[in-house]
Amino acid sequence: MSSDFMDSLCDDIKGMLSLYESTYLGFEGENTLDEARAFTAKFLEEYLEGDKDEINPILKQQVVHSLELPRHWRVTRIESYWYMNIYERQGDVNPTLLELAKIDFNLVQSTHQTDIRKMSR
Repeated sequence: MSSDFMDSLCDDIKGMLSLYESTYLGFEGENTLDEARAFTAKFLEEYLEGDKDEINPILKQQVVHSLELPRHWRVTRIESYWYMNIYERQGDVNPTLLELAKIDFNLVQSTHQTDIRKMSR
């Protein structure tokens, strides 16, 4: 990897997190992605161990969550619920978008509950 690219990315935790997540989308034997995964995982772990006063608590939760298990390996509906809770606490929330996401989640949840009730009779 180009050191200029990595140097510029090291200042961007969200960018490093996105790169880390994207490394799981490769195929077996893609050595560059394997190296990027190892590098970004180490970088993100060091970020978590860094100066506690400078760490954004919401970004910290996202990093911990991704290091536990990549986002695209998780159950989509559960991940959506988790992300809505994180998004709600951010400073740049779009209230309309958040409300639509909650309504969608609740409608789908209600549909699943109705289907389960019907099947269990």
